[in-house]
Amino acid sequence: MNELVENNVEYYEFLSVIHEISNKSQSIQKDLIKKVYQNYDLRLYRIKLEKEIAELDKLIIK
Repeated sequence: MNELVENNVEYYEFLSVIHEISNKSQSIQKDLIKKVYQNYDLRLYRIKLEKEIAELDKLIIK
């Protein structure tokens, strides 16, 4: 009986560790997703600015 209780306690401790790791990895994944979207938005904004600069350059040359 004691052996069964020890096995259960070890199992719950193991599950607790897995739960902690899962929470930390989810936080890291959320941060990475935010960075990806921010970089994507910045890339689009940069393309827009480059087009506007090209148009202004054309006006200056004329």
